[in-house]
Amino acid sequence: MKKYDVFVLGTGTAGKIVANRCKKAGMKVGIIDNRAYGGTCSQRGCDPKKLILASSEAAQMARNMQGDGITGDVNINWPDAYNYARRYTESIPEKTEKSLREAGIDCYLGSGSFIDEKTYVFDDTTIVAEHFIIATGMMTRPLSIPGADFMLDSADFFEMKDLPEKMVFIGGGYIGMEFSHMMARAGVKVTIIERSNQILSPFEKFVADHLLEASVKLGIDIKLNATLSSIEEKDGRYIVHYGQDDTIHQITTDMVYNTTGRIPSVDMLDLGKAGVVTDKGGVIVNDCLQSTTNSRFYACGDVSSMNLPLTPLSGLEGTIVGKNIVEGKHPLIPVDIPSVAFTIPQVASIGLTEAQAKDQQKKFKVLSADASGWFNTRRMNAGTYAYKVLVEEKTGLVLGAHIVSHEAGETINLFSVAMNHDITFQHLQQTMFTYPSWANDLKSF
Repeated sequence: MKKYDVFVLGTGTAGKIVANRCKKAGMKVGIIDNRAYGGTCSQRGCDPKKLILASSEAAQMARNMQGDGITGDVNINWPDAYNYARRYTESIPEKTEKSLREAGIDCYLGSGSFIDEKTYVFDDTTIVAEHFIIATGMMTRPLSIPGADFMLDSADFFEMKDLPEKMVFIGGGYIGMEFSHMMARAGVKVTIIERSNQILSPFEKFVADHLLEASVKLGIDIKLNATLSSIEEKDGRYIVHYGQDDTIHQITTDMVYNTTGRIPSVDMLDLGKAGVVTDKGGVIVNDCLQSTTNSRFYACGDVSSMNLPLTPLSGLEGTIVGKNIVEGKHPLIPVDIPSVAFTIPQVASIGLTEAQAKDQQKKFKVLSADASGWFNTRRMNAGTYAYKVLVEEKTGLVLGAHIVSHEAGETINLFSVAMNHDITFQHLQQTMFTYPSWANDLKSF
C-alpha cells in the first residue's frame, strides 16, 4: 500500500500543474497514466496537428499564388510531414516523466479503479490518498453500430504513415473538419457524414456555412443530415452505410474515422464506488473544481464538467485546483473562452451566437459582412473571409464574435481581451493597430 497527500490521475497539462504545485508545497505526491506520459494535446492532438497543418498551410498559400509570383506544382509529402511531427512528439513521454521524477513525484503507469472513497487500485498496487485529482482527459465517443470496430480515431491519425486513396470521417466537428482539410490538400478523396444540418455545430452558423462552401470547393464531399447505420469490410476495404433523405446510401472507402466527438474518460475508474458523481460532461464539480459529493476529489482539464475541452482552460483549471489544495478556497472565475477550428480558412468564435443572444433576450446589434474582397484576403488570394459581431446596445460591450478567415485564430484573441476586460467594441476599434494587418480590419467591422 502506498500513501499520498495528493494522487493525480493523468499526466496532461492539468495533471502536471497540480502535481508540481502540490509537491512544491511539501506534499507527498504520486501520479499515474494509462498511456505514454504527456497527455493528448502534446502527442495525439493540438501540437502534432498544428505541425502537420504547417505543410497544408504552406502548400495552400503557394497554390493560391500560382501565376501571381509562384510557378511550378506544390505537393504535400505525407511521410515527411508525418516525420516532422514525430520528431517533436517522440521525446515528450520521457521528458515529461523525467521532469516529474526530478521534482520528487512518484510516477506510475497502468490502469485501475476506485474501491472506496480513498482507495485506488491498479495491478498489484493499492493507493490511499488524502486528495485524488481526476485529470484523465477525454476519449473518442464510442458508437454502437454494426462494424463500429472498423473505425479509427484521432490517435490513429497520428500513426498513419501512408495515405489511402479515400477516407470517410463520421462527424463534421473540430476534429473531422481539421483532418479532412489536411487530407483533401494531400490528395485524398474525403467524405464527411454529419448527422446535423451544420458542420461545426457549436459555432455560429453564418461562419460555419462559409467554411462549408470553402470545403466543398476544396473537393470535400459533405453529407449533412446523414446518419451512420453500419460499416462492413469487403476485400480489404470498407463499405459505409448511412441514411439521408429517408434513403440508405453507401460509400466504399479505405479508412473510416470516428470524429463524432469526445467524452470524459471516467467510466473505467468506478468513481461511483468513491462517492463521486459524474454526468455526460464529466465529474460534477463546484466552482472550486471540487467534487460536489466527495470533498477528497477534484477534477480538472477536459474531464471536469465545468467548461470546454480546451488546453488553455485545462492549464487554468490545474492552477486553480493546485491553489485550492495548498491554500484553500480559490473559485474558478468564469471567463469568455475563444475557440478555433484550424481548417483553412480558420473558423474562430467567442461568446454568444446570435441564436443564444436572442434566447437570453439580449438587446444587441449585429455587425456582419462577407469580407472576401478586402485587402488582406486579396493580397494572398485566400478567398474566404467573413465575420459576425454581436454588440450589446446599452453597454457597447461585445457579446460574441465569429470569424472565418486565414487568420481568424489570431483575430479572435483581440475579442477575448475586449470581452474579458470589459472593453467596448468602440474602444477596440479606436485602438491603433499596425497596417495593413488583420487586426486593423476591426476598424472596418
